[in-house]
Amino acid sequence: MLPWVAAIVARDDTSITVATGIDSAICGEPTRSPEATITHQDETQVVISVTTRIVRAEEDECAITGYAAPAFVSLQEPLGDRVLRDAAAALPHPTYYERDVPDLLADKRWDPSGGHLRTDERWLQSFRDPRGTMLLLDAQPTTRVHRSATIATFPIRSQQGIITRYGAAGSWTVWWEVGRVAYSLSLIPPESHGFTLKQFKQQLAGLTWS
Repeated sequence: MLPWVAAIVARDDTSITVATGIDSAICGEPTRSPEATITHQDETQVVISVTTRIVRAEEDECAITGYAAPAFVSLQEPLGDRVLRDAAAALPHPTYYERDVPDLLADKRWDPSGGHLRTDERWLQSFRDPRGTMLLLDAQPTTRVHRSATIATFPIRSQQGIITRYGAAGSWTVWWEVGRVAYSLSLIPPESHGFTLKQFKQQLAGLTWS
């Protein structure tokens, strides 16, 4: 049995992806993907167990990606308010919900260019538009967040999201928290371009939340 480190609950509230503690190394030998199973569930929790058997190549033949090897499981009933627990660990791990972020997959302006759960418990997902602008979704436990100075706020559902700069001028990030999870969405322009704060807010206003 293999511990897992974080989970994503899909928008349908029944499809779950867990990130194992194994790095998704790119190796010359075949691997068998981790398999997730539900070992117990009741009205308060769902316990997930992960098993795997991985054959690695020699160390110098592998490129460590930093991304966790995922495992998938489906529930017959929606997760609801139940807690996800790891059969191999006593403490709960971070759980991220697609319902808490904008539905970028349904927004035809943005094409997904990558999405990963990491072995450090973070969830990263990126999107690009035809002009090369990137949206970067980042989720992590609130205890690990280090934000730069607040520039402005923007309403996100029932709270005020905090807007900060993202690196160089012309790039912006909005932050919001749900429980013990901090989500952020960064708008990164193509090289030699930039966005004003007003343009960033306009982009946020056009996103679909469900």
